[in-house]
Amino acid sequence: MSEDLDPNKIRDVEIKRLEELAALAYRNAMDEGLRMRTRESWYQKYTNAVLALNQLLKDLQYKEYEKRLKVIEDSRKLRRTVLSATDATKLFGPMTRRVQPRKKSSRSQNRKRIG
Repeated sequence: MSEDLDPNKIRDVEIKRLEELAALAYRNAMDEGLRMRTRESWYQKYTNAVLALNQLLKDLQYKEYEKRLKVIEDSRKLRRTVLSATDATKLFGPMTRRVQPRKKSSRSQNRKRIG
């Protein structure tokens, strides 16, 4: 029963129906054997079917854009998260930095200042 109510399946079925209706309406609108009023009526049905189909496809596209945007926003939030010193200590343990003293180059000891 949950498969019957799946929005994606319902949308796919409606898109298929609208495509079929648009094709039928277009064939009848272009059929020169029909009266002009009948052809106009079919052309109006074709126009309405295509407008509805375009709206469904736009909605689907917007939903895809929203999903992509959410993924991008979530990834940016993760990158912007800054740990405080206490949080870092909790996560990584105590850290000590040992900085080695700089070595004086042998050239600077032998060099005399000019001046």
